[in-house]
Amino acid sequence: MNKTLLDIINNSHEAVYALDAYIFNRESPQQKEDLLDDLRVISLKGNDNQKFVALTVISVNKPKYLEELSYELIENFDYENDEYIIKPIVNICSIVKKQQHIEYMERILDYALKRNKEYLAEVVLRSIISTDYWKNVINNILQVVSDSDELTVVDFLAFFQYKRGKKEYRSLLEFLSKEDRKKVRSYKKEISARLKNAYEALDKIDK
Repeated sequence: MNKTLLDIINNSHEAVYALDAYIFNRESPQQKEDLLDDLRVISLKGNDNQKFVALTVISVNKPKYLEELSYELIENFDYENDEYIIKPIVNICSIVKKQQHIEYMERILDYALKRNKEYLAEVVLRSIISTDYWKNVINNILQVVSDSDELTVVDFLAFFQYKRGKKEYRSLLEFLSKEDRKKVRSYKKEISARLKNAYEALDKIDK
């Protein structure tokens, strides 16, 4: 494995940002491509932290091997031992978003819910919402809206609107019960503010 990349991962305070900057700042496109190829090896053979950082940077840069790698990750995934790296894996799946990837994310969501792993369930649910298959998990979405506190619902629906747009957001509201629709209407200003000041603000920072 590439010793320079491993050194950055192992010794940087913000390893994801440091590694991404190191790769992005290469003058030659071929150099960048070669480093991303090296990163693939780390994503499969490194320790948990090395895999996590490598997969996160890979998901940002979207190298040409992204889809092929995603199948390797799905096929070799061990729920218990690989839980630490689920977040970047489901992010990659939400980018590639073939049927197999959606089914995989749904299995991970079911795994997380059955074991009361709330953070993991939220990460996976939001990754699925980032695809056109969000209606596959409509019952899970409705449960979040129905059972969660105001801050959670506001942030969740702002995220949904950011990812799916106003048309699909209106479609989601049609699935809500009368009581939950009334509740969401009472949060309208808060949802709009969260959408503008948090999620849409990310786009401005990236630019």
